[in-house]
Amino acid sequence: DNSYSYIVKFSNLVRKTLSYSDLDFIDLEDEINLLSIYLELEKLRIRDNFEYQIIDNVEEDIQIPPMLIQPFVENALKHGLLHKEGKKKLILRFELSDMLICTIEDNGIGRVKAQEIKTRQKKQHESFSVGATKTRFDILKKHYKKPLGMEYIDLYDKENQAIGTRVLLRIPYRQIY
Repeated sequence: DNSYSYIVKFSNLVRKTLSYSDLDFIDLEDEINLLSIYLELEKLRIRDNFEYQIIDNVEEDIQIPPMLIQPFVENALKHGLLHKEGKKKLILRFELSDMLICTIEDNGIGRVKAQEIKTRQKKQHESFSVGATKTRFDILKKHYKKPLGMEYIDLYDKENQAIGTRVLLRIPYRQIY
């Protein structure tokens, strides 16, 4: 049953990814659905130790450039949560201002520890998807003349121990009338 469920979700993810890859904009609802499918697949892989929440505070119908968010969600899982002991949590939050603000927050090991692990494993290259996404944001910044892009915030407890990472994505949108 788990294998069948995984295959169905995976094929759905691939199909939607391919169909969205040629589009300049998609409905925010479709992007959230794509992220949900991706996270459900990861939940099947990680099992009971992983929970996620998607909070959509956007009440208007909008469209956004597709697949800007997923690489950052993947990085949170791969670098922040994969090496964490115990319960792994991820929260995605969407809010609207003069741009769409997508917040991706994890309770992972933090960027410093993740970099230490990466260095120990002798993996120094930046992932293709994050590099490509940075380039897309640069192009969007020039076109929209707004402060679009990403911001990383390291989260610490009172003892200055890393308790996760928050990524803020500032994404252009267009209204659906």
